[in-house]
Amino acid sequence: MPDEATLPAPTELPPEGPPTGRAISLGEVTAIAEEVRELIAAGREQVALERVRRLHPADMGLIIAGLPGTSREALVRLMAPETVAWMLRHMNPVEAGRLGTRLGVRALSFTLGQLHPQQALATLWRLPRLPARMLAQVLTEPLPDAEAELLAHAPDTAGSLMAAVSPTVPEDARVEDAIESVSALGDQRLKFTHVFVLGEGDEPVGEVAMVDLALAEAGTPVASIATPVVASVSLDTPSHECARLRRHYNLTQLPVVEAGRLIGAIPAESLLSATVEQDTRQMLQVASVAGESADAPLLTSVRTRLPWLTVNLATTFLAAAVIALFESTLMKVVVLAAFLPVVAGQGGIGGTQTLTLIVRAIALGELVGVTARRLLVREALLGILHGLFLGLLVAAIAYLWQQNAGLALVLGLAMLGNMIIAGSFGAAVPLFLRRVGVDPAVASAVVVTTATDVFGFLLFLGIATAAIELIT
Repeated sequence: MPDEATLPAPTELPPEGPPTGRAISLGEVTAIAEEVRELIAAGREQVALERVRRLHPADMGLIIAGLPGTSREALVRLMAPETVAWMLRHMNPVEAGRLGTRLGVRALSFTLGQLHPQQALATLWRLPRLPARMLAQVLTEPLPDAEAELLAHAPDTAGSLMAAVSPTVPEDARVEDAIESVSALGDQRLKFTHVFVLGEGDEPVGEVAMVDLALAEAGTPVASIATPVVASVSLDTPSHECARLRRHYNLTQLPVVEAGRLIGAIPAESLLSATVEQDTRQMLQVASVAGESADAPLLTSVRTRLPWLTVNLATTFLAAAVIALFESTLMKVVVLAAFLPVVAGQGGIGGTQTLTLIVRAIALGELVGVTARRLLVREALLGILHGLFLGLLVAAIAYLWQQNAGLALVLGLAMLGNMIIAGSFGAAVPLFLRRVGVDPAVASAVVVTTATDVFGFLLFLGIATAAIELIT
């Protein structure tokens, strides 16, 4: 990666003037964003730019990213290309990627095309790799071989997150050698938390924390204060595995090796970016809206939501078909229809609680050593306990409301049975989907909700049909 200390001025401050750099609350950011939208709507884009240009880059970028597309374009058109690049380089990497995506390849191409190649290259490193590879084509000078190679790596891999240059020292080096290695990186040294200790053939045999390096006395062998390398990855290691290693082993950087030789490292901010992106994807998948944002284009929202809404519609017809089987029972005791949502809805909530717990445990690797049978038994027992309490409660309410002991008994038994089903299906479905290779975060909710609806109606109306004389 290029040394940002060598970039032509201005690189640290926007051309329009220095920012305040003062942290502000989310409420203040929201208020300024609303003010900016109103100013742009009134045709006062220059005033709007003046309002945001002295904010911290993180707040400035957050506000611009949240603007409607036309308003965002109007504001960015007034900003100098150096200002846009400055803002992206000084934002949190996750937010910088989000803003870069919102600006689009066309706007960023125009911006980077007017910058010094090194400034443009430094900005590319703040963006997701897919648009970065597209934008690299607008540079007036070719990329250095190392940088071009990194941009060529597949997205969502360790290679796409890796920095080609990292602080390293040989195994027989001393503290002052390690400090010199760090200093030689210039501003890039701030990205790293450890210095890698290399053995024969450039194999990473240890690492030294920057803090330990600073506190060590001159002349101390680095091998004496080094700690073993906990984990390393290859160029094609998926980014979600890098994120798992960071989270599980509490790592701040990861060495990237090829044939045992250190070829680069994933710095702290890139690891954080991968972790946040992975967590965000999992959260969106649970809601079945992966890849969608709050202000995404309508067509994008339709593509992500409509398939699952269609599937859900099919499952509701299945539940309706079950109810139709007991049409004669409902005609005899019409009040049964009023309690159908109670049984099905409570079972759906219970099943969703369980599957959310299981999906989260799968994502965080908490099920290592835990058998499926143990989970199923545990959730079934919880279903019994919840069902007993909720069954007694709903039976008491039904009796007080309708003064019908038979109806109260049927409703209580149906609630108990459906809560047991909810707990069992909530645990079994995500475990089964994971085993057959289907993402449990995406498909579990539809299956579990269908099961609780269908079996809830079957239990309630089936028991009511069998005990029709008690109810009437």
